[in-house]
Amino acid sequence: MPPKNKKTNPSKPSRTSTTTSKEKKSNAHSPSTTLELRLDSVAFGGKGVARLDGKVYFVEGGIEGDLAAVEVTDVNERYGEARVVHLIEPSTHRGVSPCPVSEQCGGCQWQGVPYPQQMLWKKQFVETAIRRIAKLGETLTVESSPSPVANAYRNRVLLRGRIFPDGELKVGYFQRASREFVPISTCAIAVDRINEFIKRLQNISFKDVQAARPSPLLVRFKIELQDLPGKKSSEPHILMSIFDTDDKSFSAESIRTRLGQLPGVAWCGGPTDLPRAPFFEFETDLGVKFHTSPGMFQQVNILHNHTVRRLVKSTVDALSPKRILDLFCGSGNLSLPLADGVRVIDGLEFSKKAIAAAKYNVEQGGIKKAQFFAGDTEKFLWDASKQKSHYDLIIADPPRDGMYKSLEPILSLMPEHILYVSCDPTTLARDLAVLCKQHYTVKRFVALDFFPNTYHVESFVVLERIKS
Repeated sequence: MPPKNKKTNPSKPSRTSTTTSKEKKSNAHSPSTTLELRLDSVAFGGKGVARLDGKVYFVEGGIEGDLAAVEVTDVNERYGEARVVHLIEPSTHRGVSPCPVSEQCGGCQWQGVPYPQQMLWKKQFVETAIRRIAKLGETLTVESSPSPVANAYRNRVLLRGRIFPDGELKVGYFQRASREFVPISTCAIAVDRINEFIKRLQNISFKDVQAARPSPLLVRFKIELQDLPGKKSSEPHILMSIFDTDDKSFSAESIRTRLGQLPGVAWCGGPTDLPRAPFFEFETDLGVKFHTSPGMFQQVNILHNHTVRRLVKSTVDALSPKRILDLFCGSGNLSLPLADGVRVIDGLEFSKKAIAAAKYNVEQGGIKKAQFFAGDTEKFLWDASKQKSHYDLIIADPPRDGMYKSLEPILSLMPEHILYVSCDPTTLARDLAVLCKQHYTVKRFVALDFFPNTYHVESFVVLERIKS
């Protein structure tokens, strides 16, 4: 994001010359051209939107209300891409960011933007997608569910590590749209215990190791930190995965050995250690003990994940299905709290490690009538259809590309209800267009913010089969 409140300068383009001059108009849509644009909205993806001479521009680093000098980076017949060079008049939505590197770091697009405004944009993203793609917007009401906290919510971060020739260790992120390293001492969206651990990393020196080498070089590597919220701060609570360095003469094992000895580390390993990593108690929620393993996916916003679990549970309790199929189930995040010893729950997930965790959760909790399988979703569904299996309700929490390939076999199973949890409004809308054209109607739609200060938005949708 560009510097805020930066004033205009003599070299900035003239508003008159860019919008009225014939010569300027002929070049206005060429890459590397500099334009002055007023941004009138924000698009899903986080870019600001402006219009000039009948063409739409998506502007990296801009938000609704900005007047900015922008450089055109790409253009086609339909639209152009651009980036902010400097702000002439910053949007009134821009405020003071709590993060000192938010203008360089690629992690957050909207630090400093009031949270209610962020939620308004995210709701608009969802409404636009379901109106234009699913053709459902005229009659559909979208509820909003903001995150319980706007910062200090991420329990897992992926950092870039640097060991400099003098042995100093720094960690940080990549700059937006580049691989330029941005060192940090704290991360505004990370939970407090991860920030406390980042501070411990600042005190580590590899000077002795670097000095022993013939020619000390800059060493680059990745490090993933995951906090175990179910552990007390006095207990080891950090899972740390350190990935191989770019300098093959500097072993990542030496980094893991040193950092793994820091207070608070419950596990430290590398890529070859991840398949054999043990399970750790992650948290207890709704009477279920959830376990995880280093490198395994878990929702990073723990508090808002509780919101979704309760949305699912309250909906299921009201509908009283006897047989439930949980697709893309992970380690049982949404379906395990539904196991009451009466309902039959089948869970399916491609990741064998996640299914192993789900089975471990079942075993440790003594959970009855819940079984989990590793396999391909589409194949499982077609097999279930051929065997005339019946499910009253299907839960689906697919990855970003949605579940388009699974819709036909789902429609052949014809469950009474589908609970769709989505992390991408465009692929969700595409799938809803199919489901609602063939036998289903949307009964409830909630836009959920798992990632404050970014453009990402999730959705919870309840679909009911139309009685013919």
